[in-house]
Amino acid sequence: MRFYAVGLNHECASLERTEAFALDAEDQEALYANLSLSADAEIVVISTCNRTEAYLYGREADVRQVEALLGQAAGERWPSQTAFQVQDEAAVRHLLQVASGLRSVVLGERQVFAQVKTAYQRAVDAGAVHSVMHRLLHTAFRAAKRVSSETALDQGAASVSTAAVEMARQDLTPATGPNTLAETDVVLVGAGKMGQLALEALTDDSPRSLTVVNRSSDRARDVAVSYGGMTVPWARRHEAVAAADLAVVATDAPDPVLSAASLPAPDDGTTLVVDVAMPRNVAPAVDNRSAYRVYDLDDLQAWTEGVRERRAEAVPAAEAICEDLLEDFVTWVFHQQALQPAIQAIRETFDTIREQEVDRHAHRTDLDRDEVDRLTESIM
Repeated sequence: MRFYAVGLNHECASLERTEAFALDAEDQEALYANLSLSADAEIVVISTCNRTEAYLYGREADVRQVEALLGQAAGERWPSQTAFQVQDEAAVRHLLQVASGLRSVVLGERQVFAQVKTAYQRAVDAGAVHSVMHRLLHTAFRAAKRVSSETALDQGAASVSTAAVEMARQDLTPATGPNTLAETDVVLVGAGKMGQLALEALTDDSPRSLTVVNRSSDRARDVAVSYGGMTVPWARRHEAVAAADLAVVATDAPDPVLSAASLPAPDDGTTLVVDVAMPRNVAPAVDNRSAYRVYDLDDLQAWTEGVRERRAEAVPAAEAICEDLLEDFVTWVFHQQALQPAIQAIRETFDTIREQEVDRHAHRTDLDRDEVDRLTESIM
């Protein structure tokens, strides 16, 4: 039995190829249901917008089976020449670095930690994880937490969407007050991917109100419901911006969607407008209006470049933490292998007792025998 990490990500494949093999929650559940791995093999599968990977404790034949099922889900042959595969310590190191944000498109981004935890829970629910992968995934969680608390790898906003929110926090909150947008009225103009990323970055702030404006009213409603907001018709976008403290503009329009002439004076004070679109969605003349302040991509890129440089300086310390925990995990594995015969004997004894007790008490529950077996085996 060996450790494997196999998959597609932004480091080895184009976004188009990675997206072709992306798995939604239903696809992942189907994959687990169709797996027939070697005895004692364990697996966790993760699929995000930038990676579809499997972390496996098993044999080479298990890897081939996983690749075949990934190809089956995508409706095409698994691209072995493009995909990556690493083994043993390199596989463990890869997972620790993924969970810690060292392998992300945006160095140090925090979202991947939550994505790994979700993938782990889905694997646990599918019965695909046992003692070894439990230990490995919790080691990865420890690595991510230590990297976050002991280094500057995830500090500051390094993507355009998160930078938009971070710059707004600094602009709109008092220097002596809490760094939050909780007392802010926010409007999002454009409900595409970039705009939703900005809303995700705003989640912890819980702004006082959120309004979503989009050409498609159905799209605006769907996004607004997801983030606890309301909608305003596209024709009233200028009024919505004037009523807000913060406007994030992120459409795919080829020309500006906000013009200086159409913007009324803000209801109260001034409005900060953050334009994260390319080409610009906010007419340059808006910045000349005394009641409006505009940040565009030039401002955001300058901000994020400085953050990326500071994060890059934290990489050696973050990698050292991962190596430290990798060593701990490898030591644990060696001890487990040395004790495996004794552990197996104890497990078999307890499993025999488990089966006897299930037989004795099966009539006392509405669950069928297979479900009782699954539940009690998970305790083992």
